Amino acid sequence: MAQRKRTATTEYRLLVTPHRNERLQIPTILVVLETVQTFASFKYALSVEEERERRSIRYRVTGLMAPDLSLPASGQAQYAREYEDLIGTVEFSVQGLDGTVTSCTLRLSPERVRITKPPSNANLTVFTERSQWDNRKAT
Repeated sequence: MAQRKRTATTEYRLLVTPHRNERLQIPTILVVLETVQTFASFKYALSVEEERERRSIRYRVTGLMAPDLSLPASGQAQYAREYEDLIGTVEFSVQGLDGTVTSCTLRLSPERVRITKPPSNANLTVFTERSQWDNRKAT
């Protein structure tokens, strides 16, 4: 039997946007990585290993973790992190479970995030504004 050819589809979404940490009252950069796939039974946490160097951050997806919720909910698996010291041009890389690595370069400031080099393949979609992210289910 012939092997089915894998098509290039988006597996992950990445939001990188200016944010304000209300508890600490400081500006930060919020990074959220989530699966495109929606899970019907649980809203899983995305298990991610992070490697950070001066001007690059690499996320390696290692799997899913059971949620800490007492009530089940549907949704995408998600990983979120706030950075207080992230500014300037930064390369983000996401390595999926299948080993595919997708990279993009963003210019970060406390007021705005701009994509300077779009994702290297269709495996990742990048958002830089909260309004785009909130409307992502329509895409």
